[in-house]
Amino acid sequence: MNSTLAEIEPAARALAASVTSKLAAAQTIKLTAQHKLDPALGVGGRLDAGPLEITVKRPNRFYVIQEADDQTRELAFDGKVFCLMHPNQKHHAMENVRADSIEALADRIDEKFGFRPPVAELLSADLSKQLFLHVTSATVAGTEWVGWTRCERLHFEQDGMTGDLWVGKKDGLPLRYRLTFTGVAGQPTWDIRLKKWELNTPVDDSLFSKRPAADSHKVQMLKSR
Repeated sequence: MNSTLAEIEPAARALAASVTSKLAAAQTIKLTAQHKLDPALGVGGRLDAGPLEITVKRPNRFYVIQEADDQTRELAFDGKVFCLMHPNQKHHAMENVRADSIEALADRIDEKFGFRPPVAELLSADLSKQLFLHVTSATVAGTEWVGWTRCERLHFEQDGMTGDLWVGKKDGLPLRYRLTFTGVAGQPTWDIRLKKWELNTPVDDSLFSKRPAADSHKVQMLKSR
C-alpha cells in the first residue's frame, strides 16, 4: 500500500521524519547491531544471532561484518561491486551491481538474491519513505525504556509483518528495531539492538572495496527465496 493512503498518524510521521533528518545529514555512519531471530529458522545457524558491525558512507558505500566463528560473514559494496564473503569457509560471491544509494542497493540485492542488507532501511537517505513503504497503519505507541534510555516507540503494520522502532528521546537515534513476521509459521521475531552510533566520524574506505583472500573459492550467489 502506498504510504500516502495508509493510516499513518501525524505523530508517527513526525517521529520518523526527525530520525530521517538526523541520519540523512550524516555522511558517514558506524554502529553495532546485536540481533536475535526467535524462534530461529534453522537456516542461518550462528547467523541467526550475534553482533553486526556496520559502516556506511553516503551515498552508497556499505560494509557489514558478522562474527560467527566458522560462519563469519562479510558484505562489502563500493558503489559498483557487491561482495559477500565467508572468510573462514573460504568461499565468496561477487557481482556487479548498479546502485547509487543505500536504498537502491537494498532493492537490487533483494531483487537479484532474495535478501536485504541488514537494517538498510534505517540507513537510507529517506528512512521515512523506506519504513512506511508498504504499511497500512503507523502510530506512536508510547514512551518506553530500552536499557537505561527513555524512548518513543513507533509501531507500524503491513501485510504479513508488524514492526516497532524505539527512538531515544534525548539523542533521537534508533536503539531497538523489532520485526514480527506474522505471515510466517510461528511468527518469528527479528529483534535488533542498535548501539555505539557514530555519525560523521572517519571511516576506513578500504572496507567498502574489501575482497576475499587469494585462497577463497568463488561461488554463484543463488536467490534465497
